[in-house]
Amino acid sequence: MNYHFLAYLFATAAGVVSSGALGTLWALATDEEPGLDALERADVLTPFRAITFVLCTPTTLIVKSSYEFFNRPFVGLVLLFTGLGLSFVQGVVILTEVFGVR
Repeated sequence: MNYHFLAYLFATAAGVVSSGALGTLWALATDEEPGLDALERADVLTPFRAITFVLCTPTTLIVKSSYEFFNRPFVGLVLLFTGLGLSFVQGVVILTEVFGVR
């Protein structure tokens, strides 16, 4: 078995889990779902909303892709692969910068 594929899978899973956990913590703390509609209001939390939106984008795209699979399958696949790609990048950054995996 090639262990590179296992590392890719682990990095993607780390990105999905961290993105979902951050979105859930934000929703519990502020009672609002992270998304672009939350950026319409300008107040003290707006910079934190923008950071949370950027970090929660992979999970948001993966969830939105499940709704699009039935109506527009091509758009659903594009959203799914984009979300998985972003979660892979986020997982690599977390594993290398936070945990020091080389």
